[in-house]
Amino acid sequence: MGQLHERLKWDTASGQILDADRRYIMMRADVLMGLFTALPAADRQRALESLRSSVRDQGGASARAYRASGAGDTDAFLQVMAESAADLGWGVWRFDGSPAGTLILTVHNSPFASAAGSNEAPVCHAIAGMLEAVTALVFGTPADVHETQCACMGTAYCVFQAQVD
Repeated sequence: MGQLHERLKWDTASGQILDADRRYIMMRADVLMGLFTALPAADRQRALESLRSSVRDQGGASARAYRASGAGDTDAFLQVMAESAADLGWGVWRFDGSPAGTLILTVHNSPFASAAGSNEAPVCHAIAGMLEAVTALVFGTPADVHETQCACMGTAYCVFQAQVD
């Protein structure tokens, strides 16, 4: 299984970018995050949570495909996920295992945090949704995922913790 950027097919004749049957789009991060910034606070939180759920469910299909096409063991799978995140512009991901049933993800240069600017709450809901999909594949059961540190709040990087019950 090659890296994602090597597998992407840029079909300009039909106006699409594909990895097998999974269609991607290219969009500026500030355009996406500007949508959330423009919403009233209560609506913003609901919209961010909807993005998280959509990435978990729809983006999780990519994670399942990566796992099925050769990244069978956990370390190889997490490496493919980190490489794919970088290929898609989702920052530099590093996974660390902790106690059993825990997975820590550190993200340097999150496009979501960067485009959101200074904020009082974490904004990397898309990454949290993907981590939910990833941890379900790693542990075989859903996990609680929390962004414990977000660069939009003045830190150097974002940190997520996934914990199975």
